[in-house]
Amino acid sequence: MKVFTTRMRARYADTDASGIVYYASYFLYFETGRVEMFRQLGLPYDYHLPIAETGCRYRAPARFDDMLEVHSFVEGLRSKGFRIGHRVHRVRDDGELELLVEGHTAMVTVGEDRKPVPLPEAYRVAFAQVE
Repeated sequence: MKVFTTRMRARYADTDASGIVYYASYFLYFETGRVEMFRQLGLPYDYHLPIAETGCRYRAPARFDDMLEVHSFVEGLRSKGFRIGHRVHRVRDDGELELLVEGHTAMVTVGEDRKPVPLPEAYRVAFAQVE
């Protein structure tokens, strides 16, 4: 399984009044990692890929200005979609990674009429190579 890595800082706008990253901000981090993964695979990321399911398990909080590393990877293919796994880590001062969050997003492929269609061959081929 190939893991795609994206680094970013926890922004002030991502935090609550106590400076801790708000729980829903992790879904934005998942999206950032997913978009970068698609970019590296040369696949389009557009409105034909709605999210059908998402989930998240919180292990430790991130705080404002923490350096974060998002790991995104293909967890599974379906006939009309796929599932992407995500892990968000804090990059500590010593360079070690501390796991903060594990999650996933399941996406479906849809046509112009917004009804599910078979996963396009380009996605199937690219994902099979990294799964």
